[in-house]
Amino acid sequence: MPEKENIESVNRAIARFNAKDLDGYLEMFDKAVMFHGLSRRLKPGVGGLRDYYTHLREGFPDMRLASEDVFASGEKVANRYMFYGTHKGEYMGIAPTMKLVISPGMVINLFKSGKCVETWQSTDALGFLTQLGVVKPLSQR
Repeated sequence: MPEKENIESVNRAIARFNAKDLDGYLEMFDKAVMFHGLSRRLKPGVGGLRDYYTHLREGFPDMRLASEDVFASGEKVANRYMFYGTHKGEYMGIAPTMKLVISPGMVINLFKSGKCVETWQSTDALGFLTQLGVVKPLSQR
């Protein structure tokens, strides 16, 4: 699939994600997708992604992604994004704080035959947890 179509697939998936349509978001992924950078406790494949994003949505029901940059090289599509969400539900054992979290991230998706077969994700987990108040900033230690 050409680079332009892969970028369009990522943009459609993000639009579905922001519309709270998890099934629509997951259509981009091959059922046996391999992922890197998310919890090691996830089951493999698209089922693991479903579980991960369901749990994230429970903690941050208003969450959304804003793409800052999307570009492709060959069969890979890179996306630099900002995550926005209010912590209104339990997340990773953390009781709701009602705090707005704004966190940067990057993901690279490898496409084969129009589906993402492998994905690498990197987020600012320390900044995320600091905004929730779980980790104290260095200036307060």
